[in-house]
Amino acid sequence: MSIQSDDQGKGEGFVFQLFVAGDEPHSKTAKDNLREICESHFEGRCKIQIVDVFASFEIALENGIILTPALVKVSPRPRTSIFGNLSDTKAVLKALGFRETNNGC
Repeated sequence: MSIQSDDQGKGEGFVFQLFVAGDEPHSKTAKDNLREICESHFEGRCKIQIVDVFASFEIALENGIILTPALVKVSPRPRTSIFGNLSDTKAVLKALGFRETNNGC
């Protein structure tokens, strides 16, 4: 099973920004879950930028993030944001505009 974006071709990379609040438990869980999602579904085609809002609140404000944890899919477009600890993988993938395929591609 692989993952494809509904609007982008296969083989392109993905860029995510994960906004967290220090070592808060939900933030730590979101980091772990995002890493697992990327390893399991995107086969090394992910770039993850972790933004700690305690240290870089300006970046959070510029991106309209007022709640953490928050995941932003920067690329491929469209830019999408979701909130929470990312524990429901299927819901996360769907919210980000990805779909599972069973064709082995």
